[in-house]
Amino acid sequence: MKNVLLLSGNENSSHLFLGEAKRTAETRQVPLNFKATVMAELTPELLAEQDLVLLAPQTASAADTAAMNTQVPTVDIPNDIYGWLNGQALVKFACRQLDLGVVGAF
Repeated sequence: MKNVLLLSGNENSSHLFLGEAKRTAETRQVPLNFKATVMAELTPELLAEQDLVLLAPQTASAADTAAMNTQVPTVDIPNDIYGWLNGQALVKFACRQLDLGVVGAF
């Protein structure tokens, strides 16, 4: 199981998106465990538990991202996925980032 953190600036949208991603991963039996938080609540401990961090568009500046100072891969969520809160596309995107090879199941 891989841990994926959704990092956004708005708690409401991140939790709505989180629900869609969790349902898709569970339904498709994809080994991803999604969590969500906002940048202000990000802790080094939470970050250390992750295999991938997905940033919502315009969540953090390059300076904020660099300040996270982590070895965890950090990738911006494409606007077309985030804008539609497309949980299925987010799961596929995370699988590609983690080289999970389960994308064909979609």
